[in-house]
Amino acid sequence: MKRFFICLIYILTLAGCAPPRNSSSNREERSENIGVSSGGVWISYSEVNSMLKSANGFRAEFDRVIQSCREAGLGEIYLHIRSHCDSLFKSDYFPQNKFAKELDYDPFEYAVDKCRSNGIKIHAWINPYRVNAASDDITALDKDSPAYKWLNDDNTENDVNVVRFGGIYLTPAESAVRELIINGIRELLSKYTVDGVHFDDYFYPTTDAAFDKASYEKYCADAKNPIALDDWRRANVNTLLAGCRAAIKSIGGERVDFSISPAASIEKNYSEYYADVKLWVKDGIVDTIIPQLYFGFEYPIREFCFDNLMDSWAELAAENKAVKLAVGLAPYKLGTDSEPDSAEWKNGTDIVARQIKACLDSEAVTGYVLFSYTSVFSDSEQAHEQLDKIKEATAATNSQQQQSVQ
Repeated sequence: MKRFFICLIYILTLAGCAPPRNSSSNREERSENIGVSSGGVWISYSEVNSMLKSANGFRAEFDRVIQSCREAGLGEIYLHIRSHCDSLFKSDYFPQNKFAKELDYDPFEYAVDKCRSNGIKIHAWINPYRVNAASDDITALDKDSPAYKWLNDDNTENDVNVVRFGGIYLTPAESAVRELIINGIRELLSKYTVDGVHFDDYFYPTTDAAFDKASYEKYCADAKNPIALDDWRRANVNTLLAGCRAAIKSIGGERVDFSISPAASIEKNYSEYYADVKLWVKDGIVDTIIPQLYFGFEYPIREFCFDNLMDSWAELAAENKAVKLAVGLAPYKLGTDSEPDSAEWKNGTDIVARQIKACLDSEAVTGYVLFSYTSVFSDSEQAHEQLDKIKEATAATNSQQQQSVQ
């Protein structure tokens, strides 16, 4: 706890390093969410890119998103705006998405305004460290990428800010990286009136000690009493998140939600991804935690059965009632035949609806988020059947919530 507050004091200073830019849109109060829907949907970068490239145009595609969400009773959208050290909008810190750059308008501004006018909450979804998980070829990066600039400037000390390890990542330990990520969030909130800032489960991509060996050796040389590698990595992530929270609250106040969607296993988060979800909840680093419970009711490993996973997260959430618990659900698994629980998902058009019902029945759970948009609104017959059942479950959720607030 002591270490966290020391980090927080440092980060509060760091979060103030870039002054907010003037913007008329972020001075407006957000529109109230229509109804009381606790359901949301993730729209991934690949889906965003498809909309940007569509012959119909991004505006028409996003209009369809709004209509689909309204019809399904989904009141929140998690829109991927920074997936690979880039930006859906013009940024002073990150290169703009190459497809968005071709438009003569701001697609993110359009999405925000469209959500506001329809009473749908919009969360800006960010991957903080990932630059390119598929390749470590620096020459393939946009020349305006911070990673490219750091590796190609005249200051070789900046090289430590980037890790090439089966892919390209920003180094979690480095203060320049934290400053970059926090400044990006400050810029976002200064330009747009969003309802939340959202991170998913991409923190450390590996447990291999070689990943950030240079940074850890530098830390050990400078520290009087260096801590173990695993603890140091968790502290790096915690320091970033504390700084992000400070920046979010300094600009958006309590109206802007800070949420993270970690992997399903609390223990694996801690030991393999260096994501100390217990600390995040207990110390209120996040406002909302959305674990990705992408498993069926009959998963062959009992620990990963949906009910058991939800119970473990509910138990954790009970330790700090100020932190909301929502549940990430997996409609994308419908029809799959290569997972350990495929027998359940292959024709299980009712699984997600049953999981929504389980969320409704749990006093600990405040909502759910579906991964992802195209999986929910696919044209296949199975998907249509699944969507009908989701709508029924969502309608029941909204009806029960409306009765509780009357």
